[in-house]
Amino acid sequence: MKAVRVTRFGLDYPMELEEVVEPAPGPGEMLVRIAAAGVNPLEVAIRSGNHPRAGAMTLPYTCGTDVAGEVEAVGEGVEAFAPGDRVWGRASTGAYAEKGLLPAGSTGRLPGSMTFAEGAALPIPLLTAWNALVVKGEAAPGDCVLVQGGAGGVGYLAIQLARAIGCRVFTTVSSKEKANFCLAAGAEAAVNYREEDVPGRVMELTSGRGVEVVVENIGCDNLSSDLKLNAVNGRIVIVGTGTGKGPEVTIPLPAAMGRDARILALSSGNLNPLVPGILRRLAPLLEGGAIKPHIGRELPMEQANESHEILLSGKFLGKINLVP
Repeated sequence: MKAVRVTRFGLDYPMELEEVVEPAPGPGEMLVRIAAAGVNPLEVAIRSGNHPRAGAMTLPYTCGTDVAGEVEAVGEGVEAFAPGDRVWGRASTGAYAEKGLLPAGSTGRLPGSMTFAEGAALPIPLLTAWNALVVKGEAAPGDCVLVQGGAGGVGYLAIQLARAIGCRVFTTVSSKEKANFCLAAGAEAAVNYREEDVPGRVMELTSGRGVEVVVENIGCDNLSSDLKLNAVNGRIVIVGTGTGKGPEVTIPLPAAMGRDARILALSSGNLNPLVPGILRRLAPLLEGGAIKPHIGRELPMEQANESHEILLSGKFLGKINLVP
């Protein structure tokens, strides 16, 4: 089968399309024919060699994690799925490929109302949004939430999830097009950070109260600003440094102390033990249409290098997918 392989660390070295051996499912695993693969900042960071997970990768490796597709075969002990089932999840063998292995216990069933492209846009973005809002941020009905960078894959789903929880949701954007995109997803207001004072505008929108939860996609740029708009006892949940940014940031401690702020960080990999339970809670939201990703760009697998360039440029809405 064909797969997109990282042969050297560094974004100056193109990924290569190669023939690899088709994997066989072991106990608790499923072999899935991949219909679409999501492109995430995480795999770009690992490929660059500047992410902690790069040290655990053995070159060459198949890039990516997020997939949607159809089950072809199941390993020993898999009873919840059967060949022909439509699924979404994280492939342990890499996502930019024609087939991959998924752990049955942390794989979701794709609703009939959702396309494979939409399913591939779910795994890391939706689980990250849930981790930020529910697990770390403890968002509750009536809370005010700011999603920094709402037009991206995580941000767009975080807006919808926060609305489903019953929160007031605000977001930041860089253009009118992205503002309209986020407002259509359910944001109450979209603040253009290139034209407006974000802390001032957020405090105005909340009548001086501030937001209980910040979902921070661009931590290296925004942390100081977040502390100016966080409510007392608020939570700032860092889900990303910002694509291509980092890795260090200065924390103004007096501002954090003055707000009794909690600054939290997360990694989607650490969520693994909770994923089966989270999938059960997400299922009705997906089936009912409360959460629906937007596919901004879809490219053939042969254009995987271009997909990373588009991701780094920020010139897209929602999610970028690859199709085998």
